[in-house]
Amino acid sequence: MLPGRHVAVLTFPFGSHPWPLANLTLKLGLAAPDVRFSFLNTAKSNGIVFPPLSRAELPPNVQVYDVSDGLPDDHQGSMKDPGELVGWFLKAALESFGAAVDAAKQDAGTNVSCLLTDAFLIFACEMAEKMQVPWVTLWVPAPYALAAHVYIDVISELHRESSGGDTSIDYDNNKSLGVIPGLSMMHISDLPTEITDDQDTSVIACMLREMGRVLPCGAAAVVLNSYAEANPTPLIADLKSKFKILLQVGCLTVSFLAPPLPRSSASDTTGCLTWLNARQPRSVVYICFGTVAMPSPSEVSALGEALESTKTPFLWSLKEHVMAQLPEGIQERTRAYGKFVPWVPQGQVLSHLACGVYVTHCGYNSVFESVAGGVPMVCKPFWADNMMNGRMIEEVWGIGVKVEGGIITKDGMEKALEVVLRGEEGKEMRKKVGELRERLVEAAGPDGSAEADFKALVDLISTS
Repeated sequence: MLPGRHVAVLTFPFGSHPWPLANLTLKLGLAAPDVRFSFLNTAKSNGIVFPPLSRAELPPNVQVYDVSDGLPDDHQGSMKDPGELVGWFLKAALESFGAAVDAAKQDAGTNVSCLLTDAFLIFACEMAEKMQVPWVTLWVPAPYALAAHVYIDVISELHRESSGGDTSIDYDNNKSLGVIPGLSMMHISDLPTEITDDQDTSVIACMLREMGRVLPCGAAAVVLNSYAEANPTPLIADLKSKFKILLQVGCLTVSFLAPPLPRSSASDTTGCLTWLNARQPRSVVYICFGTVAMPSPSEVSALGEALESTKTPFLWSLKEHVMAQLPEGIQERTRAYGKFVPWVPQGQVLSHLACGVYVTHCGYNSVFESVAGGVPMVCKPFWADNMMNGRMIEEVWGIGVKVEGGIITKDGMEKALEVVLRGEEGKEMRKKVGELRERLVEAAGPDGSAEADFKALVDLISTS
């Protein structure tokens, strides 16, 4: 096999993880046309990220390969639990990615010169060592969540102290993480249970706890799906001291420079953009909890009641099976000012002049889409880095509020909507989100920090 510049890209095919890595691969493919990129992902995820009809439009140096999802042949679609699906995938990942890398090498006629992977795939460290190539990782969630993983031993000790030695019981969940540089605003309660519960022996929990130990010593570089300007300086300075190379290339699913896509009928299959055109500026509540998270049936009902009682114009993206959890008859009663849809072009909705507030699960990509649109948020965090993102939104950036008590109630949502949409605090939030957006526009520009770090990444993979 001939030597050559050939990057194998290994994807974690769950939640929002595939899109940032796919976008980074495409951006690298255009910036480094002499480097081949083999994008390895499950068939199901590839079918969504790179639909077959769109693959002809990919750069010629980017090729897409399917890998096994690890599911047993007799599962017949019976597995619904995301954790179980992730577990099967990870158990088979080393073997299935190894086979796909071999296939990509045969097609290219060259060896792989670099592994670029989602940071969750820590087995790639072992692969890279055996192949004698650098391992570059993309960290998709928030940078402060990465710090929590790096300081897993410190957090475990804090949790033991707060729980009286019994980590199954939380006596002081509000204990500060101030001993960790840049995390003084965070509490133990903001951390995902996979970090705090060392009794959890699931594949995903063990992987997440081990990740903070593997990345500092094994990764040639850690790439953040974020901007330096969006994070506390002590946090980034400390992370830079922990990794060989730390690069912040910007949020890879959001453009702070390009204008929103044209509001064509092709991108408005549910008619939501046309509907927004008829609304007053900054008057509409946009509601979406991502592709996986979903409030309890009682919370869905309470949110519907709050929208109806306040007669607030709303656009709610939710799956068909969740409609049954809404108050009976609400669609008919709110038809004059509300719209329920199964899907929206989220970036275009959040950049629409009519959008006044975003009720969100606080996924990191979604947060930046809201900032790009200049829209403050009402936060209902669920898991992973959601709680930490919610804390940043409310207490650090000052561009939103969390739902009262962490649970959606009719009264709590009425208060939140009043504050953000109609109160003086809401005006201040809109001012602050606009200021944050301007800082990120500058960071994303040709002379900005994100572009400088991206060029450093191009140099790294081109010379490996």
